This record gives sequence, C-alpha cells and structure tokens, in this order.
Amino acid sequence: MSRLSVILSPDKIGTKNLYYWLALLIVLTDQITKFIVRKNLILGDSIYVLPFFYITHIENTGIAFGMFQGNNLLFIIVSLIIIAFIFTNRKQIISCGNNLTKISILLILCGAIGNLIDRVVRGKITDFLDFGISYQRFPAFNVADSCITIGGILLCISFLTARKLGTP
Repeated sequence: MSRLSVILSPDKIGTKNLYYWLALLIVLTDQITKFIVRKNLILGDSIYVLPFFYITHIENTGIAFGMFQGNNLLFIIVSLIIIAFIFTNRKQIISCGNNLTKISILLILCGAIGNLIDRVVRGKITDFLDFGISYQRFPAFNVADSCITIGGILLCISFLTARKLGTP
C-alpha cells in the first residue's frame, strides 16, 4: 500500500473529513478550469480537442443548457436554499449508510457552490465543455454543471435501488 493511500485512508482522516476534502477539490477544479478558460480564450473562441469535443468559451446567466437567461438573482437564491438545506442536514446525510447517496449529494452541493461563486462574483457562469458532431452541438457546460447532473442521476439511482431493496 502506498504512503499516500495510507495517509488518505478513511481511518486516518475520517470519512467525514474525506468528504470535505473531496468537496474542496471538486469546487477548486471547477473554479480553476473556468479561470483558465477566461484567461486564455476570448468569449466565443474554441479550441479543437477531438472531432466531437471543443473547449469553447461561453458565458450565460441562466441554468443548464442556457435556459431561463437573465434570472441571476433567482438562481442565487435557489442555490443558497439548496446549499443551506444540505448543510443543515449534513449530519443525517453523513450518517446514512448509503455511500451512493452521500456522493450524489456531495456532487450536487459542489456544483451548486461552483456556479454560485460565478453568479455572485461575476454575475454569470463560464461554460466551456462543448460536445457534438459538426453543427449539431450539445449546449456547452462546465465542471459544476457536470457535478449537478451526475449527482442528480446518482441520487435517483440511489433512491430506486434503496426502494427496490426496501431500505431507507
């Protein structure tokens, strides 16, 4: 076993602390990638990565896929409510036995925090992950959006499997 894996083992730092460190890492990854895009690409510019993937600097004031543009204050309030709810219930979330539920809520929380930082500091969200074929492009998104989407999907799976197994 490597020294790093021993240092980072849940026994050494505690499972709860591991989730906090993971959350910090995810939010920092989101903010750093957005910063790099803003500093290196003019708004609207793209970098070819693969035939189906570009890094494209896009900004929006809406939510996923650019929907509901111009409602920044509303989204700040909704984000704060979600974050407050998760923090208020963090002891129950951490004490639940289902790791999939914990990870899914952690991802949703990190995504909400990442995009909230953009909304409060800049008044808009930086998106840059641009997938598609030719002119059929999927709306650009960022690390925070990915966390919210993946977290939501995992949370649904967690609830469905818990229901199927008859566990809370």
